[in-house]
Amino acid sequence: MAKESMHKFLILMVFLASSLVYADSDPCESNLYPVKWKSNLSHPVSYELPAIFYKTNNSKVIVSVSKAINFVDGNMATHKPYLKSAKEYIINSLSELPKNKLVDHSNLWIATEALKGQELNKAIHVMAGYQGLFEGLLLKNEASVSINEKLIASSNTVYMVGKDPAPVHGLDYVHKLIVSNSNDIVFSKCWLDSK
Repeated sequence: MAKESMHKFLILMVFLASSLVYADSDPCESNLYPVKWKSNLSHPVSYELPAIFYKTNNSKVIVSVSKAINFVDGNMATHKPYLKSAKEYIINSLSELPKNKLVDHSNLWIATEALKGQELNKAIHVMAGYQGLFEGLLLKNEASVSINEKLIASSNTVYMVGKDPAPVHGLDYVHKLIVSNSNDIVFSKCWLDSK
C-alpha cells in the first residue's frame, strides 16, 4: 500500500512540476508554429543621412529619416488623441535630427517612468510607431540592413501562426514574424491574438 501511495505521489509531483514549467513558458520563445508564408526580401545597399536604426545583436535595420517620416505620415493612425500626439512626436523628433547622423531609434523614445494616462499611452505608441515603421519599410524592401557593420542585399522572412498551448485572456494564437540572414536575426516580432 505504501509503495502504491508513493507511486501516486510521484506521478502527482511530476504532473504538478510539468504544469508549472509549462505555464511559465513564453509562447514567443518557440519557433515550432506552422509557417503561413515565407518571402525573400531585398535591401538597398546604401542609405541617405540622417537615418535611424533598429539594432538586434549584431544586425541593424537602417531607415533614412525622409522614408521614416513619409511612412509614419501615411500609415500611423490618429483616431485617438494619444495616437495623434505620438505620431506628431515621432515626426517632430525625426525632423530635428542633425544632418549626417545615424541614430539609434531607442534614443528617440519617451521615458515611461512616472507617466500615467494619455501621456503613458503616447509613450507606448511612440515605441510601437517606431517598431511599425521599421517592420513596414523592411517588408516593403525599402530598409537597408547591416550585419557586423556590413550592408547586405537580401534576407529571408518567415511568418508563423499557431495555437498557444497555454492561452491567456482569450489570446489563443501566437503570431511570429522573423527576418533573418543565415543565422543572424535582423528583425523579429511576436504577438498574441484571439485568431
